[in-house]
Amino acid sequence: MINLHSVSAERGGRNVLNNISCHFPARQTTAILGRSGSGKSTLLRLVNRLLETSAGTILYSNRELREHNEFDLRKSIGFVPQSLGLFPNWSVHRQIARFLRSPNSVTALAKSVGLQTELLDRYPGELSGGEQQRVAIARALASNPPALMMDEPFSALDPILRRDMQDLVLSLDKTILFVTHDLREALRISKHIVFLSQGRLVFEGATEAFATCPDAEVQAYFRTLEA
Repeated sequence: MINLHSVSAERGGRNVLNNISCHFPARQTTAILGRSGSGKSTLLRLVNRLLETSAGTILYSNRELREHNEFDLRKSIGFVPQSLGLFPNWSVHRQIARFLRSPNSVTALAKSVGLQTELLDRYPGELSGGEQQRVAIARALASNPPALMMDEPFSALDPILRRDMQDLVLSLDKTILFVTHDLREALRISKHIVFLSQGRLVFEGATEAFATCPDAEVQAYFRTLEA
């Protein structure tokens, strides 16, 4: 569904992605792994055109990205950023309703992500971290997009809440690009992995094949599972 061909990108006058070619299979979750500064978040921003490539092409639904209207493109790709981006002076109901394009009502959508309907009149500051996460996901799903991008959305959650949110991701029948630093999380939720190091592609393939990658940085990730 999403294909990158020889993609490079610059930020602040330096290359942050270098000659990346990879694909993100339709209706699968791809975990994007790599250390801080490896280019993971930049890759997401290129896909929804918050940033532009300096070289190469990106295909989305078999069309070059620049052929898509930017507004329509972003409606078709839900985005859950690290900061969640909730409007502090908007109620939960308004956060979701503002982007609603799906046949579901706000109440039905809230229930589908495990958000209690009595919270719809509250504001983000009145919610727990897990509840805020659910609002952000509901908002990203409100336009019923075929694709969803999630940039380390669960990093601040306790282990039980984090597993609950992973279960929610597993229940979604969408093309998902999921950035994480957590190898256990990646192995649990994804069928496909992209691993970046210093802006370069080190591995792309099925999750079950990832452990066989000989790259030293990949193997260092697997050693963290022994702790």
